Amino acid sequence: MRSVFYSVCAVALFLFAGGITASAQFDTIYLGVNGLTCSQCSRSVEMQIRKLDFVADVQMNLEHTEGKVILKKNKKPDIERVAQAVFDAGFSVRYLRADLTIDHSVTQSGACFRYMGDQYVFTQAPKEPLKGTVKLTFIGKKFLPKNEFKKMQTYMENSCGEASGKVYHVAI
Repeated sequence: MRSVFYSVCAVALFLFAGGITASAQFDTIYLGVNGLTCSQCSRSVEMQIRKLDFVADVQMNLEHTEGKVILKKNKKPDIERVAQAVFDAGFSVRYLRADLTIDHSVTQSGACFRYMGDQYVFTQAPKEPLKGTVKLTFIGKKFLPKNEFKKMQTYMENSCGEASGKVYHVAI
């Protein structure tokens, strides 16, 4: 899996930018939560996430200390707010992944794509055009344990230019 993070290829996906029309939708977020030891802990995380206006449902799995967040259709998810909800409940994020469903494959040169104003920068761009359901792993201080983030920090350059919204680093 480390090889995924070590280089950036010259293929990228641009959604809703530069005259390219394609539609996409984030459907589900999967997260690992550190520190869940009881049903009350799990319920606390669930209730914090349910407060987010783009969340349709939350399913927690105490046995595996994981959560599945179902997102509302046609609503822009704020990935940072999901991580913050876990922190607000008193826990930390072990991993955060999301399913992005794309209806048309589109590729351009570069290593990023835009979705609803936010920019997503690949740590290693996909070799093939993306289509269908794509699983993205979020890389960043809020989305990884401290030791993992330190390893990845040097690979988190944004070579895609200015962004009007948030910038997320992702891997496939």
